[in-house]
Amino acid sequence: MAVRRPRPHAIDGSVIELCEFYPGVVAHFTRGGETWGSAGYRILRRSSGGPWSTAARLPASSLQRLSSAAPWLHLGLRLGIHHLLELRSGTLLATASGVLYRRGVDEAAFSPVHAFDGFRKPTRWGIEEDRQGRVYLAEYSLNPDRSRPMRVWRSDDDGQRFREVFRFQAGDVRHIHFLQTDPHDGSLWMGTGDADEEAALFRSEDGAETFECLGRGDQRWRATCVAFGDRSVLWGTDAGNDAGGFENRILRLERASGRLEELERVQGPVHGVTRTRAGGYLLSTGIEDGENESDRCAHLWFSRDGETWSDIAAFARGSQPRKIQYGVIHFVAAQAESEDVYLTLRGLRGCALGTFRVELRDSGSSPNSSLETAR
Repeated sequence: MAVRRPRPHAIDGSVIELCEFYPGVVAHFTRGGETWGSAGYRILRRSSGGPWSTAARLPASSLQRLSSAAPWLHLGLRLGIHHLLELRSGTLLATASGVLYRRGVDEAAFSPVHAFDGFRKPTRWGIEEDRQGRVYLAEYSLNPDRSRPMRVWRSDDDGQRFREVFRFQAGDVRHIHFLQTDPHDGSLWMGTGDADEEAALFRSEDGAETFECLGRGDQRWRATCVAFGDRSVLWGTDAGNDAGGFENRILRLERASGRLEELERVQGPVHGVTRTRAGGYLLSTGIEDGENESDRCAHLWFSRDGETWSDIAAFARGSQPRKIQYGVIHFVAAQAESEDVYLTLRGLRGCALGTFRVELRDSGSSPNSSLETAR
């Protein structure tokens, strides 16, 4: 049976083509010519041009498996697999229902190795492996009253045991947004939020034992993730419905000088940015129903050089309450390693949860042609 695909309000066909849609699938990472994803508590894998196949299953009750098959229950109850990461050793790590699971290379099943204290999961970019094979977990909870400390945990034994290596005391920050390894020098970057004095970017060269603050103090430093360029680091601001009238924007931090430059204003809070294999960049905005949003669409932005940006697609918000799910577009980890580009959609019109495979035209004429309304 043919599956009806969600359609964007507008799309720039000179830059992006929507190729295949996989309903209910969340794409997590790509490596070695394969892409890994999940559907409920099933772990999926596909080679370029091939179908998705079940590679493993995570422990779950019959009720959890049944409920996760219904998109709105899946999203509202935070069911299914939140993270999936393959370590360089071949070990797989996955999170679900407040627990980190591990499956070693020679093991047949996943085993729980770490429980999250008082929260269900790190953020999408809150689990990371560095060049030395050390694995990090960044704590994230809603923490509205700032009563919880926020910690970074590290494993030095292939994800078998974790110990606390860094801590923000209660009141320092609301939560940790991401941990990412800079491919240029191996340093570990961290972002925090959400209020002006809590929004900051940090960098560590000693395995998260200590961090240098690169900038903080206003919403320009509030990011959910960054993209690493050769001469600069790029991100979009995550100023959500708690940020008043602050207009979200795309920013670039020059490596050599430390100069922060504003590149473009965007329609809403930025929930993802990634680099493509051809060296370009993708960035997505979300919908949180804030007064600082210009419309009720999740937008996809593209740049070939990290300087000039174009709005290439827009997906309308779904009908769900925002407490169930913001309308967002997410990218896979290690996107720069794959020719296939994946967009996971959540809470958008026609797509409560699903993934597109798309093709980008990273070379040729400028992408600044006018948008054509999709029919």
